[in-house]
Amino acid sequence: MSALFPVIVHDVMLEGADCVRLRLVATPGQGALPRFAPGAHVDVLTPAGLVRQYSLCGDADDPGFYELCIRREAASRGGSASLCSTVEKGMELHISPPRNAFALPGAQRYILIAGGIGITPLLPMMARLQRQGVDWALYYYTRTPDQAPFRDRLLTAPYASRVHMATSLRQGYPAALACPEADMAIMLCGPDGFMQAVSSHAIAAGWEAAQIHTEYFRPTEVAPDDGEQAFEVVLARSGRRVTVPPDQSIASALMAAGIAVSLSCEQGMCGACVVPLLAGEGAHRDMVLSEAEQACSIALCCSRARTPSITVDL
Repeated sequence: MSALFPVIVHDVMLEGADCVRLRLVATPGQGALPRFAPGAHVDVLTPAGLVRQYSLCGDADDPGFYELCIRREAASRGGSASLCSTVEKGMELHISPPRNAFALPGAQRYILIAGGIGITPLLPMMARLQRQGVDWALYYYTRTPDQAPFRDRLLTAPYASRVHMATSLRQGYPAALACPEADMAIMLCGPDGFMQAVSSHAIAAGWEAAQIHTEYFRPTEVAPDDGEQAFEVVLARSGRRVTVPPDQSIASALMAAGIAVSLSCEQGMCGACVVPLLAGEGAHRDMVLSEAEQACSIALCCSRARTPSITVDL
């Protein structure tokens, strides 16, 4: 897990029907909070003692505070529930510096598509694009639009005409997906099934997979491979070799051998454990790296090897 630092809860606000929005500021004498780019997230040590990742949903161009929006999950194991029910104004929390696996790519136009709480990383993008005078549109799918997080802000903002709300994909996919254009980027965030449906629809309509950028709040299910074999990881800087057994991750094997590994989500979602892949072929199971990036990088927490050994820059 990345090193955490303290922040103060400046305000606690209800957001929609089942979310809480936290405004966080630097502790006295700490200095300015680290700057972040739209799409970034932070690790939060919750009052329940669990570490969870949340997108920064405040304005990336205002470094004075961070904002997080937390939905109380019905099946919460304690993380979101403890933030929603026990955090109070003035309380100290510990968070990581921002990381970004969902940055805005260069494009002339942008289609932003959110499913439910997936709206959170898109809000700073909208503010940035609007400020820059870039063409964009938001398609926001939520089961109860009249109680949706940030509904009032979206529908009363100067850019309200760019916002389109619907209850589900049964009402139709975003109209902008009907006309693929090479200079456009799709920014997509929400539940796995929602994103898979939108991505499949877009590709069938003629969009290139590289134009579709996604942010996963949890990993997609990967069926276990009963034929997995042990393999070796070679550490390029020392020449040391570590065997990774079939039932263990690369990160776990390295840590068992006394080698420090940067970890956060341990699910291939955050990118904290990504390192350069110098030789060999990875069996990638992360949700962070693009196909091109997977050729030269690997996420240690979840990926394995397709070759008898791989060499990493450690």
